[in-house]
Formats: sequence, structure tokens, C-alpha cells
Amino acid sequence: MYLPKIREIKEALTSFFSKPYTTKFPAEGYKPAEEFRGFPRYHNDDCVGCGTCAQVCPAGAITVIDDLTNLLRTLKIDYSSCIHCGQCEEHCITQKGVLLSTEYSFATMDKNDPNIFEKVEKDILLCEACGSMIAPTDQIKWIREKLGAKAYAHPNFLLNIQREFFDLEPSNAKSKIRREDQIKEVCPKCRHKIVVEDEFYAFNR
Repeated sequence: MYLPKIREIKEALTSFFSKPYTTKFPAEGYKPAEEFRGFPRYHNDDCVGCGTCAQVCPAGAITVIDDLTNLLRTLKIDYSSCIHCGQCEEHCITQKGVLLSTEYSFATMDKNDPNIFEKVEKDILLCEACGSMIAPTDQIKWIREKLGAKAYAHPNFLLNIQREFFDLEPSNAKSKIRREDQIKEVCPKCRHKIVVEDEFYAFNR
């Protein structure tokens, strides 16, 4: 009858004189393990702005905003909606553009607090025929490097290489596709039109 009580007293005394298992958060910060899945962070040098992270985010915490006037793409993470699932990191095409950090907590009373958001900005490339967006310039460069010597077979990649050595003035968008548009930075739809126009030009006169 008394044995359980003695055991409980022993456990209580042992617990009283031993160190606590929990941390003194928030008075003292907690240091998570390296495998901890915290807030995702963009790494500007490795992110190419492709937007894959936004496509696979199940919580819709990542948005992509394309500013065609200023030729800028903005990828933005809202940490108040992020569920730390790691899908953005897993599906990143460079495997280093967005990585989960060990940061796990923020406290604020302002929903517009900049600490709640993470963003990265990338220059974008517009089609010289129709004016629509082709892709971020960093993504074009990344694909070009992946293709290696094969990239010289595509006009877009060839012009991208030339821009690293020369200042090439872009052409203005126009309503009619012409044969000389073949050697311009154009979107897939316009390139298809150019090839078809060049191939069947004799039948359309």
C-alpha cells in the first residue's frame, strides 16, 4: 500500500534535483537540430526564378509576380501560411535555390511585418516578337549551361551568350512575323509561327 507512494516521492525528489528536459523558451532561444525543417530561405545566387517552388507549394504560401514593365519577377514566401513541408526545397531545379533553414519562430502584431515575408527578385526576358515573357534570364543561363555545346543550336541561347560580351539592342514587338525574326529572342509560340511561316511561305503568297 505504501510502496507506490514511496516510489512517487523518490521520482519527485529525483526530478527536483535534476536538470529540466525542456528549454527556457522564450527567455532563451532553442537551437534546433540540423535536420529541423524551419522556414524556407531563398539563396539569390542559386535561385533562377523558375517558379517551381510556387507551383508545388501545397499551402499556397509562395506567390510569383511578373512585372513586364520593369522586367522583373518577384517570388515571395508568406511565412504565416508556410507549413514547413519542404516541397519547395525538394522540387527546386537547382537543388540550392530555396532551402529550409532552422528558423522556426517569429512574433509580431503587424501582419505586414517584413520579417513574415521572404522574397527574391529576378530579371525576366521578353519575346521580341509579341512582347510576352519568355523566362527569367538566370533560368535561361542555367538551362544553357546544362545543355553545354548543344545550346549553340538554339537562337535564344546563342543570343544570351552574345549579350555577355556585346550590348545587343532588343527589337520592338510587332504585329507581323517575318523570316528575320528567326534570329531573335522569341517565345515558343512565336518561334513556331516563324518556322511555319518560313516553311510554307511559298504557299501563302
